[in-house]
Amino acid sequence: MRAGDRFVPGPAHREIVFLTGSGISARTGLGTFRGPDGLWALEPETEAAMQASCLPDSLPQLWQVWGRMARIARDHGPTPGHRAIARLGAPVITQNIDGLHQAAGSAVVSELHGSALRAACLGDDCRWTLAVEPGEGPRAEDHGVPGRCPRCGAPTRPDVVLFDEQLPSADLGLAMELAQRADLFVVVGTSGVVFPAAQLAPMAASHGATTVLIDIAPPVGSRTLFDHVLAVDAHEVLPDWERRIHQVGGTSFLDPFPG
Repeated sequence: MRAGDRFVPGPAHREIVFLTGSGISARTGLGTFRGPDGLWALEPETEAAMQASCLPDSLPQLWQVWGRMARIARDHGPTPGHRAIARLGAPVITQNIDGLHQAAGSAVVSELHGSALRAACLGDDCRWTLAVEPGEGPRAEDHGVPGRCPRCGAPTRPDVVLFDEQLPSADLGLAMELAQRADLFVVVGTSGVVFPAAQLAPMAASHGATTVLIDIAPPVGSRTLFDHVLAVDAHEVLPDWERRIHQVGGTSFLDPFPG
């Protein structure tokens, strides 16, 4: 970040697109995945279970982990950052699986890594899905869905993308379309090292967009990758952007959030 950089979107920015990662949801208690305090470091056995090659043996652990995350997201709800993005009316590309952008009111959301709030069929050719009712436990039934697909009889699973699985083509296609049409591309709370999401900001820049990273602890080297790097709390700066753009003073009554 350049000294004194206090970037704020201006009238020239008519197509704002956000790419979000686990940092925007951390205040809910969901935490992050990478780094010394991330889930993969604290629970290496969980990371191992996220390999697609471990299916179906890993299903109990997957239901336990992703069911817990879905429950935390449901119980805590969106953060001020999620709500500000929704009030801006900006489309979102997210690496998160918590459904909090939709809960905040965002209408266009590309879920690159799927959703812990849905169950899917493990069968290769079956497209059955069902919303979950997050609970506790290692069985699909603990989360309000059948353990076997009612269409084909295959086991059911959380509808999240595991290691070595392809991203959902429709969501990836939407993400690339949004990146190419953005005139302001804002990355919030993600390390930006996971492909193909890591290519989206450069793609937006190549199509003329201003690129901004908002992260309270920006990754090393990020200052060379973005036009602006804001080492600030997204839950403070995004509501401020929304108030400035909509010319609203004070703190929005939609912002309250415990903790």
